[in-house]
Amino acid sequence: MSDRTDPAILTCAVVGGILTGNPNQPRTREEVISSAVEAARAGASVLHIHARSTEGEITQSPEDFGAIKEAVLAQVDVVINFTTGGRLGMPPGERRRSLEAEPEIASLNCGSVNFGPQDDVFLNPKSLIAALAQEMDERGIVREYECFDIGMAVTARRMAETAPGPPGLMHLVLGVIGGAPASVEMITAFKGLVPEGVPWMATAIGRHNFPMMAVTLALGGHARTGLEDVVYVAPGEHAPSNAHLVGRAKSLCEAIGRPVATPAQAREMLRVGR
Repeated sequence: MSDRTDPAILTCAVVGGILTGNPNQPRTREEVISSAVEAARAGASVLHIHARSTEGEITQSPEDFGAIKEAVLAQVDVVINFTTGGRLGMPPGERRRSLEAEPEIASLNCGSVNFGPQDDVFLNPKSLIAALAQEMDERGIVREYECFDIGMAVTARRMAETAPGPPGLMHLVLGVIGGAPASVEMITAFKGLVPEGVPWMATAIGRHNFPMMAVTLALGGHARTGLEDVVYVAPGEHAPSNAHLVGRAKSLCEAIGRPVATPAQAREMLRVGR
C-alpha cells in the first residue's frame, strides 16, 4: 500500500455521466478528447472518462470510447480508465460495452445506492458486479472498485483479496446524497478496510474535494479531481477546466510531499499489464 511519501496517482475525472450544470464541462466527443489531453499535460496520471458521442449524447458505445482512447494516446502518455457506470437508468448490458474498447482500468461499482436528491437508484446487483469483474479479468483490465458507502467497501475488500490478477484500486466516493458523507472519519474507516498492498483513494465531490484530498494524501491514499466531481472553485465561480483542477491538485500533492506519479509509475503501482 502507498505510504505518506510515495508518489500520488492523480486521476482526473474528465466528464461525468450526469451533466453537473458547469458550462465548461466537455459535451461532445471532440471536447472530451481536447479536455482529456489538456488534463494529462497538466499532470494527471490517469484519466477517468465518460464518453460523449459527436452529438453530445451520453454513450457507452465502444466506438466512441475507442475513438477517444486512440486520439488521446496519440498525443499524450496517460493511463486510460473508462466508466462502466454510464448514466442513471442505463441498462446493465449497455453499461458493459465500454469494456470492449479495452481501457487499462475500468470502474466497478460495488453495490446499489439511492443516488442524488431525486428518486433515483443506481443499480448494481451482485450478478452485474460479478459479470463486470469477470469480463475485466478476461480482457486484462484492472478493476477500480467504486464505493459510495462503507458496505460497498466491504464488498470491494473481498473482491480485491480474491482477484485472480491485480487486486485493483479501492475508491471511496464521498458526498453523494444517499451515500457516505465527506468526513475524515469516513476516510479513516475506509482506509482500515483496505487490504495490505492494495492502492486506494477517496474522492469527495463539490466543495469537499480539496479538503478531503489533503486528508487522503496525508494518510497514504491517492487523489482524484475533475469536472465530474467539482462544479465551483469559489462561490459562484465555475471550475474553468479539467486542466485547472489538475494543476491545483498537483500543487497540493507537492505541498504535502507526495509528487504526482508519472503514468509509468501509476501503471507500476496499479499493476497494469500484469
